[in-house]
Amino acid sequence: MASGDFSLYALEDPKPPTSMFWLGAVDPQKLKDAKEKGTRLPGPHSSEFAPVPEPTIRTGVAAMSGAVLDLMKK
Repeated sequence: MASGDFSLYALEDPKPPTSMFWLGAVDPQKLKDAKEKGTRLPGPHSSEFAPVPEPTIRTGVAAMSGAVLDLMKK
């Protein structure tokens, strides 16, 4: 589920460079509670998945922008 068919792109000629980017999106308090209780949090394909939009989007945009700018230097 996490990768889907994404990895198959790297098998085709010409073999393109590939990367997978994971971004945390859960409320920190819910994460803390789940760790303390030993329970699992719902993932992105669950109807119970409830990311915290503002910090998730802000962090994702900053991280991906930084990655692209770094790659463009090379």
